[in-house]
Amino acid sequence: MASTEELLARIEELENQLAEAEQLIDAIKAGEVDAFAVNTNDKPEIFTLQSGDYAYRILVENFGEGAINISEDGLIVYTNTYFYELLGLPYEKVIGNSLLQFIDPASQDTFTALFKKGMAGQSKGEINLLAGERIIPVYVSLTSLHPTLPTVGMIVTDLTEKKQQEKALEEKNIFIETIIESSHELIAVYDRDCTLLTMNRACEEFLGMPREQLVGKKLLAILNGKTGSKVEADLLKALSGAFVQNEAHRSPVTGKYIQNYITPLRDEKGDVHAALIIAHDVTDIKKAEEDTRKANELLEEKNIELARSNTELASFSYIASHDLQEPLRKIQTFSGRILEKGGDDFSPAIKDYFHRITSASERMQNLISALLHYSRVNRGEIDFEPLHLNVVVREIKNNLAEMIEETGTRIEAGKLPVVKVVPHQFTQLLTNIIVNAIKYHRPGVAPVITIKAGIMAAGDINDSTITGADNYQVISIADNGIGFEQEYAEKIFEMFQRLHGRSEYEGTGIGLAICKKIMQNHKGFIKAQGYPGTGAVFTLYLPVEQQDDFTIL
Repeated sequence: MASTEELLARIEELENQLAEAEQLIDAIKAGEVDAFAVNTNDKPEIFTLQSGDYAYRILVENFGEGAINISEDGLIVYTNTYFYELLGLPYEKVIGNSLLQFIDPASQDTFTALFKKGMAGQSKGEINLLAGERIIPVYVSLTSLHPTLPTVGMIVTDLTEKKQQEKALEEKNIFIETIIESSHELIAVYDRDCTLLTMNRACEEFLGMPREQLVGKKLLAILNGKTGSKVEADLLKALSGAFVQNEAHRSPVTGKYIQNYITPLRDEKGDVHAALIIAHDVTDIKKAEEDTRKANELLEEKNIELARSNTELASFSYIASHDLQEPLRKIQTFSGRILEKGGDDFSPAIKDYFHRITSASERMQNLISALLHYSRVNRGEIDFEPLHLNVVVREIKNNLAEMIEETGTRIEAGKLPVVKVVPHQFTQLLTNIIVNAIKYHRPGVAPVITIKAGIMAAGDINDSTITGADNYQVISIADNGIGFEQEYAEKIFEMFQRLHGRSEYEGTGIGLAICKKIMQNHKGFIKAQGYPGTGAVFTLYLPVEQQDDFTIL
């Protein structure tokens, strides 16, 4: 039988075990124990406790946001996986370290204030974390865990994607705003009460007032109380849900012409909450239309005057053909008869006077004839037909056979093209140039005239006045005559312009003017290149586009 001392020792041992058991139970209740060991037959057995608190800790560990516990001195005493993976660091590099070393210096003052407030209760705000050189925008929510634990719990939400979306939206808004502000169209938005919400710079310039004075005002106030305007009616119509497009009308504010396009703006429910006005300032267009109308009226008046002038010119041509030439023919006829019948009785001076009369009347008749030719070129029928230039050159040779024989002229023409021209005009043009080449030959040197043709691109022609055609049929007539100074290359195509006196070379001074007019009738042009004492080259440029049946032979 056990002694009293043994029994007392046993009772003390059982009391100790009971106290340990009670402490364990209290720890389990407080969530301070996740598992415990029990010796059975001198072998320890581990028992885990999967209580509601344990499930909560599993939830936090796998939370889709960062969760940490921070001690009063700012040390991280707990972190879930999300937080240290957000920093891109292993667990060991985060736990036990000061949270401030993971906060962007620019955010540390903000966080310190949030932490201080969180220690006393709760706080929320945005800061930037620092992970190496990477800035991570986050939203933090801090909650004091006192008196249960001497720490502050912090939930961390990554705002990177949200910030990127905000930045993209901001850039998009800036882009749209830039387009609107830089647009020359007048852009404004009115709400359902016809209050101006916004407007662009073009509106400011059009109205002559800054937007600060207009935004927030109702349309009637902007219109200075004028009711019944077209813009008011159109805006109300758009606010009722209809798209409005109107004709150009005068602005009741500026008096300028505008054309409006008004679109109703709807919310997510489809209700109209505002109207967008896009207006185009068409004042310049209307002015141009008015100028065009006046110009057309003036043109019509000029056409009437031109028709009257043409009628008068036709009358002049008839008079020049008949009434003016008839007295000249009589002067020539009677002067010749007087010299024929009484010439022997006249002194040399009298005979000279009669010869001068005859010569002057002949020049006058030639001049009238030349003017008639020029007049016919201006008002003649323009009927284009295919013309074989080699055939034309042969005809000219036959017509000038006597002149060619007297001067020993040689005309060299290779294979020339068939061109679509006004036959009698183009024949006259070539005749005038060839006659000039023969007339202005060097004394003692037989004239040699060379005619060539080819195609040339407009870009290769050294002439700033070229417009229209991309390619030109180029016909050159070169001679070995006396030539001329290049400074007269344009002057020789003017009416009555002569580089030599009548005593040296006969002529009216109209021949080359006729040539220029003929080329203009063919939508082409003529150029001259002079080489004093060597010769000259006259070049004709015909647009290839009008040569639809063009052929090189």
